[in-house]
Parts: sequence; C-alpha cells; structure tokens
Amino acid sequence: MSDSAAQVDAWLEPLGDPPCGDDLEYDNDFLELNKAAEGKPETQFSPAEPPDWGAVKEKSEELFERTRDLRVAILWGRALLHREGLSSLPHSLRLLRELLERYWDDAHPKPDPDDGDPYARLNVLSQLEDSAGMLGDVRQSVVFRSRAVGQLTVRDIEVALDKIPARDDESPMSVDSIEQMLGAAIAEDDTLKDLGQRASSELDALISLLQDRVGYGRAPSCDTLKDMLSALVRVTPQESSDSSDDLDLDSLLGDLGGSDGGSESTSAPRRGGRGGGGGIGDSIDTREDAIKAIDLVCQYLERTEPTSPAQLLLRRAQRLIDKNFLELVKELAPEALNEVAKIMGVDPDTVAGGGGGY
Repeated sequence: MSDSAAQVDAWLEPLGDPPCGDDLEYDNDFLELNKAAEGKPETQFSPAEPPDWGAVKEKSEELFERTRDLRVAILWGRALLHREGLSSLPHSLRLLRELLERYWDDAHPKPDPDDGDPYARLNVLSQLEDSAGMLGDVRQSVVFRSRAVGQLTVRDIEVALDKIPARDDESPMSVDSIEQMLGAAIAEDDTLKDLGQRASSELDALISLLQDRVGYGRAPSCDTLKDMLSALVRVTPQESSDSSDDLDLDSLLGDLGGSDGGSESTSAPRRGGRGGGGGIGDSIDTREDAIKAIDLVCQYLERTEPTSPAQLLLRRAQRLIDKNFLELVKELAPEALNEVAKIMGVDPDTVAGGGGGY
C-alpha cells in the first residue's frame, strides 16, 4: 500500500465527537495553508512566485489530525499532483468521495444548518472543473518520469490527440511515440497500466454520489477532467491476448519474405536481394521494405527491451521517411523553417505533410 493510500485510510476514521472535528476556517494553521497555496503575485519589485506546494502538503496533513475538511482535502490533492504526479489522483479523489459518503452531515464545510443546502462544499468541489484549480493541476501533472524515456504529462497527451492546441514554441509528441513511452514506463512500473482507469472510476463514483445527494443539475459534471483521463486510457498500451509475444525477429523477417520464407532455415543468410520470394534479403530495395524493416525491429525491441529508448527514435525515423526537405526542417527544427523557406523562395505556410518536391 502506498503512503498516500495509508494516509487516506487514516483520515477516513472519525476523530471522536464530533467525528469530523471542528471547522478550522479561521484557525491560524488553516489561514497559513491557504496563504501557501496562493503563491505571491508579481509586484513592481519582484516576479510572481508559485504556490509552495511542499508547505501546502505539510500543512494540510497537519490539519487532518484535527479536522475532516473538503477544503483541506482539495489542497492536499493539488499539492500531491505537483509533487508526486498523476499517480496521486485516485487517492485524493477517493478521499473526497469517502468523506462525503461517510460524513455527509459532518464533513466541513457543513451543509447550511437551516435548509441543508451544501452550496459551500459544491463551491469547493468546483475546483475539479477550474483550470486555475485542481483541473489545471491535473493537466500539468506528470504521468511518469523515467531516465530511459523521459517525462510525459497529461497535457502532452491532450496536445497529441488534438484536444488542445500546442503552444507556438512547442513540438508536439505523436500518439505513436506516447504509446511507446508508456509501454516502456509500464515495464518499469506496472501500476501505470491502469492509472487512467482507476482515476476515472473514482471520479465517476464521486460524481454519482453528488448527483444522488444534490441532483444531476447541481452536481459538477467534470467533463473536461473525464476527457483527460479518457485520453490517458486511450494511449495506454493494453496487454495483448494473442501469441505475438512468442514470435522472434527471425520469424517476423521470414514473414516479410513471403509465404515460402519458412522453407529456409531461419539461421541461414538471406542473399541475392529480393530473389524469387520478394523478401528483404541482404538489401532493402523499396521504401516499403525499409518501413517494414524498421517496424519489425521496433516490435522486437518493444518485446525484448521495452525500456530501451531506441524504438522511440526508430519510430520517428519511420515517420520521416516520406517527408521532403522542408517537411523535415518543419519536423526537426521548426524554429528554422521560416529562414530556410525564405532562402529557398518558398512560402513556409505551404509546407505541410504533402508534396513540395524539395
């Protein structure tokens, strides 16, 4: 069990009588927590400073020793997204859900004492739909960070899937490269394989609970957050149920050689170019052969050395084969495209994935 999961288990236990402790909204520790989460605005003499998420995490954990408060839970969840990444999201969503499920009448902020209206806590939960709140933290959160394959954020996935536009100074990743990176990362940490699904399940359960309590029209829909998590599920490689893992590179190369490729020993050298069988042999005679050969090497590396970054570079090379010179510049050095196009007398806006002839 992770530290975060154990903390959630402890915080879901009652504090005594009352079970959720006191409302600490005006307590000095609560005020310091909110101050740490605000950061500092830009002034004439100093730049803006981001929130101190380390202090937010520490102060929220201290407050949970004295209270059960959705405002503290939200800030704890936001701090974890910044410090531990997206893997923390299922835990913070579970904390919100079970606090409401177990302590609807007692968790802070409480429903209105006169009519039972939970408007104050719905306002807290609106951060799940606020780009300046927890929604924005999820978008910027790290899905994984690996020495072998680098770092991936939720925003990287959204840009690759055209959910949101890339920044002008940004070179978006392709969906293929993200899938390859996730496959390699899962080989190092298999908890990533169902991270998107676990977070989605907790979010759905939280929304369902709120709909039952306050009605469909007042409960937050969290559609954007749902879309983010669905995007992660979409690009996460699924375990294959076929027997492809039993294939080796030689048999795959044999398949490329045609239906009669199996008549030769797989250890025998293939000579004479394409020969009668239409295979690769010692030479690659067509662009299609080259693309297929790269694909086979990538399949081999993904199966036998999933943490190797080599297949990521090979996949990129595979995508560049059909591009002309200006398209290569746009892909590899987009900041230089305008200057190169000017030298060649070409309008850079016409450079796309198609022709050009250069």
